Amino acid sequence: MAVTTDVLHLGVVDNIDRRTEIEKLQWALLAHHKAARTLLVAEQKDQLLEGVCQSIVTQKPYELAWVGFREEDASKTVSLQAKAGSKVGYTDHFEVSWAEESPFGLGPAGVCVRTGKPVIIKDASKEAVLVHALERAVSFGLQSIMAVPIFKDPTAVIGVLLVYATVPNAFGDIELHLFESLADDISIGLRNIERQRSLDDEINKREAAQQQLGDALRATVEAMSRTMESRDPYTAGHQARVANISIALAENLGWAQHDREGLYLAAMVHDIGKTGIPSDILTKPSVLSPLEMQLIQQHAELGYQILKDIPFPWPIAEMVREHHERLDGSGYPRKLKANDILMGAKVIAVADTLEAMASHRPYRPSLGLSAALKQIQRDAGVTLDASVVKAALDLAKGDNPLQAILDARHG
Repeated sequence: MAVTTDVLHLGVVDNIDRRTEIEKLQWALLAHHKAARTLLVAEQKDQLLEGVCQSIVTQKPYELAWVGFREEDASKTVSLQAKAGSKVGYTDHFEVSWAEESPFGLGPAGVCVRTGKPVIIKDASKEAVLVHALERAVSFGLQSIMAVPIFKDPTAVIGVLLVYATVPNAFGDIELHLFESLADDISIGLRNIERQRSLDDEINKREAAQQQLGDALRATVEAMSRTMESRDPYTAGHQARVANISIALAENLGWAQHDREGLYLAAMVHDIGKTGIPSDILTKPSVLSPLEMQLIQQHAELGYQILKDIPFPWPIAEMVREHHERLDGSGYPRKLKANDILMGAKVIAVADTLEAMASHRPYRPSLGLSAALKQIQRDAGVTLDASVVKAALDLAKGDNPLQAILDARHG
């Protein structure tokens, strides 16, 4: 059977049309895929919008993409938020409005925002006669244009996505569907970023409030410490120096910031129980009698009783109670041993020993830091924790912050 020339011609045209449709679909699919990947990683609004525009224009023949937001000002402006492509000069010094009565509201962006419906310009050179706003696009070689609305919810348009191609008829129904889907993804991405921003703001507010509470707590504890030490001028500043030595030890041991904060507060009030001890015993310029020593030793338990009902986020009262306990059970008030003693109390024990030996007391002059270090080295693993002692010896080798702390006066 003979095939006429007309039939052959129609078959060729049909094949060309199919190839063109497939090619157009590939453009849109690739652009959508790249833009979707950007949406997954964007953490800021500008990053999201600029990333989407940039992803679209990496796929030829899309040479310009921009996103505008609907404003509620008197001019009903569509404000440019992001843009990308080799033809971005098209967006310089141009005005877009979604007002029907404005000459700047007749282009695809304005109509799309105003109606909430997509707009496709198949060939701008042919439609420029009817829509004056398209003349500028034609002058930049932009032949086909698609505008799709970005919704906040199913009825509220918040913006528009514009894609421009340098070939005519670049957008059909399938391409429109893909870019409408992308506009929906943009909306979801913006909402997620806004939710995350609100969450971050709330977290920042809570952290600020927590910091204020922490500062207030620290100030209160420090005031308690100074008030207590006012009864004993010979040991004024003792608790602050023990606290600073404890922090230096904890930092050397690699303690986390939160744990160091609790240790500092416990050390600042580790002797608060001495408020229940007669001041003439605290300031006695000679060796204490066995009975007086028993009274002094009650300060650890008294300190616990004073602090135990305060809801600290750390075991402050327990550390105060245990700071005179010793690994071999020779300490007080409960004769605890080794693992039964809190690590914070073990740190305070070393810091307290160093400060006490290296400072002046009513009944003796300072023995010096060197003698104190030798003593804790002898006690390491016997009465004092070996790892804490090692931290102290390590600190004394370099710039020796321990000596600087001992030399400092507590205000």
